[in-house]
Amino acid sequence: MTRMGITFAALALLGVAGSGVADPLHKFGHDGAWRHVDSGWMFPASVSGFSRVGQPYNIDGNNDAGAEYRPASGSSVSAEVDVYAADSGAPDATLDGAKSTAARKAGESAGVSSEQPFQIDTLKGVRGVKVRHAGTEAAGTLTNLYFFTTERWRVKVLANSAATGKDGDAALDAFVQALPWETLGSESGIH
Repeated sequence: MTRMGITFAALALLGVAGSGVADPLHKFGHDGAWRHVDSGWMFPASVSGFSRVGQPYNIDGNNDAGAEYRPASGSSVSAEVDVYAADSGAPDATLDGAKSTAARKAGESAGVSSEQPFQIDTLKGVRGVKVRHAGTEAAGTLTNLYFFTTERWRVKVLANSAATGKDGDAALDAFVQALPWETLGSESGIH
């Protein structure tokens, strides 16, 4: 085989190998949901009055995935839901990394007003924490970080709300409680 033939053969082999990389997200059912193949996590089209914005995304080009949600009412609330493998190298796959991102998003003048355990009512064996930032630069905004760990997975929910009182905080808590926690860990990662 000539050098040119070897080069084409190598490129063809790389093309086949490259196309064999599995996409970590797949459409699921007829209701607009997407499934993260490795963890089984479902990204439904709507959750507790929030609608998913577009389709879910890969994080840093790896198998971690996330999606953004906003209320159907069009208010200035947003929530990012990200799912990471426990051994992910993504910065937000650790509580410290996620806290750093939340602090940047909340703004320089925002301080942590509380950090406390957060339990999902329907799920046992998941450790969670809620970190609340208040007093942000943009007057009247609230940033909450919810971070959960299991043996194999990390789930980060980073939410912002224009309502800083109990109503805004309660709406964000209700959204996190209503996420499809029962799907986490339901897949083996095999396509």
